[in-house]
Amino acid sequence: MVPEPGLNEPEPGAQPVPGVQPVPGVRPVPGAAVPPQGPPWPGQGWTPPVAAPANPQQQWGPPPPYAPGAPYYGVPQPVGPAPKPPALPTTPREYHEFFRAPRFRWWKPLAAIGIFLGGVVLTTLMTIPIIAIDVASGRLDLQKAQAGEIEMTPLLFLVNNLVLALWVPLSLLTAWAAFQQRPKWLSSIQGGFRWRLFGRFALIAVVVLGLSTGVQIVLEGGVGGLAWNSDSLFLIVTIVLTTPFQAAGEEYTLRGLGARTIGSWFGSRRAGLIVATVVTSVIFMLLHGAGDPWLNSFYLLFAVVSSVMVWRTGGLEASIALHVVNNLIGEAFLPFSSLSGIFDRQAGVAGPETLWQMGAIVVVGGLVLWQAERLKLSRTAAPAAPAPAELSKPGGVFWNSSHTIA
Repeated sequence: MVPEPGLNEPEPGAQPVPGVQPVPGVRPVPGAAVPPQGPPWPGQGWTPPVAAPANPQQQWGPPPPYAPGAPYYGVPQPVGPAPKPPALPTTPREYHEFFRAPRFRWWKPLAAIGIFLGGVVLTTLMTIPIIAIDVASGRLDLQKAQAGEIEMTPLLFLVNNLVLALWVPLSLLTAWAAFQQRPKWLSSIQGGFRWRLFGRFALIAVVVLGLSTGVQIVLEGGVGGLAWNSDSLFLIVTIVLTTPFQAAGEEYTLRGLGARTIGSWFGSRRAGLIVATVVTSVIFMLLHGAGDPWLNSFYLLFAVVSSVMVWRTGGLEASIALHVVNNLIGEAFLPFSSLSGIFDRQAGVAGPETLWQMGAIVVVGGLVLWQAERLKLSRTAAPAAPAPAELSKPGGVFWNSSHTIA
């Protein structure tokens, strides 16, 4: 605003108003009430009382950037539409309940399940051309394949790993589409994959599972029947490059998206954790298609331990580390043996020796929980909570009701 000529000069006979500093370009209104010396806005001096605007669609907005100490008489500003509630939690939430934010609605978990299952169908279609290639090359019997008796081949092993690896981006995009939380928030409550923690937990898993497997091999008299073959190099490259992502895909799907989708339905934190752990653990066991009770017990225990680690550490790093190391060690001799029995999980293929492996998994879980306590890892986070300074400034959550965070 350009001051009119003469506005800097007081009217003839005008007396200075106590407590009011003259403002260049603004002439004091005769008879105006002296503003009270109330609590100031930060850096703006006091704010005098003003009459309500005549237009009900307007309200007094925050003070403009006047010089500090200058009186503010209010500038009417139109009230725009209320902002959307945050998609991230505004109160401390544990990992499994992170979808339970102000923008959460009861139907969003159902939408997430539908989106993810649709993606699974599309990615599974990748196996069709691979099966056709193996049938054409004679490595796969078409009649057995039509009967559902598909023998494992190196190409099928590769595509199986790739399909499961695609569950990582599929889970991330599903969480973004259904719950409007950016993909990084599915990795941990800190908003990203914590690589240092992953390395620490992977080292624990390597030491424990490596020693456990070594002792078991010695007790069983070693490993026989190993030899280099035409598929060895292909399988070595496939295992090294794709198995870590295959393991991560299962963790992002079940311990990540699955646990959060189920846990968000419950207002009780404990009930959500228990139900999410039970449901995702049973699904994990069923996905492996084992008919042997010992193997099913192993898969169920593995899933429960992984869920507990995710809950305590606030992220997927520990469960992914355990899963990757377990699978890499389990497939270490695969390139030098036959693939025919890799997915043989019928009754009788395992026995009490599985208890040794289960004990090793429990030891890894216990060491991870010990490290979490030692590092003082937080189980909760509230990334959308307003900062304390924002609560008292103009336009903050206590200044304008339209900005209140639910």
